[in-house]
Amino acid sequence: MRQGREKRQNQITRRKLLILAGLLLLAVLVGVTIFFWVRGKGSGASQTKVGLKYLKSLESRDAKAIEDEIKAIKKEEQKEALENGELTIWEQFDDYAIMGDSRTMGFDQYGFLPSERILAHGGATIADIPDYMESLKNLNPANIFLCYGLNDVSIGYWDTPQEYVEALGEAIESIKSELPDATVYVNSIFPAQDPAFEQAEKWREIPDFNEVIKPYCEEKGYPYIDNTEIIQEHTDLYDDDGIHLKEEFYEYWAINMLAEVEIG
Repeated sequence: MRQGREKRQNQITRRKLLILAGLLLLAVLVGVTIFFWVRGKGSGASQTKVGLKYLKSLESRDAKAIEDEIKAIKKEEQKEALENGELTIWEQFDDYAIMGDSRTMGFDQYGFLPSERILAHGGATIADIPDYMESLKNLNPANIFLCYGLNDVSIGYWDTPQEYVEALGEAIESIKSELPDATVYVNSIFPAQDPAFEQAEKWREIPDFNEVIKPYCEEKGYPYIDNTEIIQEHTDLYDDDGIHLKEEFYEYWAINMLAEVEIG
């Protein structure tokens, strides 16, 4: 099973490198073409300066920026295929586990993914991750999605976002120590909206937590799934409580996760 997983991951890596190499080559060819076109238009210093400036801009585009563009394109293609009925996003999930709270439970409750792959319960925080470690080891997934944060912010274990990310990092490292071949992905926290704040004023601080979690993950090398855009586009898909999410939202969430992970 592990050999099959490694073979599949190697195929994904090779495909990814080929796409990146193609885009880099295309960028260079376009840059060279523009450079010589500018030179052909005249020998003035201003034309040459324009060409050199463009080439310099190409040099500054690193592999991550190009990779982000690929993910954005893939996400848009998946979204269109889903809306056109050409894609069932759930078929794209393979060799994974999703951990989290009551929001996460929707993947199971709505029948999208098998229950044994959804390690979640209402009120859960990252402090509950050790309780699922045996189940996680039995699954031995290649990809682990963390979808915590709602209760982490409101329950009061961590007073500041800085304290929280330190605990998050410890939780991730505890998973990696048991499953060193797995990749752990951190979802941004979906904000709450009215009337949720009647239950917990602390939920107003969720954006502040996300602002700290994202750079922390980038610094530590933990893949981060930014859900900001999709939740802003689909605020109508909150339940009436302003906390939980309607069935229709989960497909958009899944697309956003897979665009980052590139499973299968």
